[in-house]
Amino acid sequence: MLVCHCHAVNDHTIRRCVNDGARSRGDVREACGAGSSCGACRPAIDRLIELQHDAQGAVATPG
Repeated sequence: MLVCHCHAVNDHTIRRCVNDGARSRGDVREACGAGSSCGACRPAIDRLIELQHDAQGAVATPG
């Protein structure tokens, strides 16, 4: 699913960023560019981070 339309970043890329160590929206932004333009995808990025951390058994904080 395409999450960030501005940078053509899908949910798989964001999940991979989290698996590779991204712990916040800022980390995801630095890793793949998602969320760095218009901002419409930021809630979806936060949710994906939360879901991925839950799947890994960790606690996530958006931001």
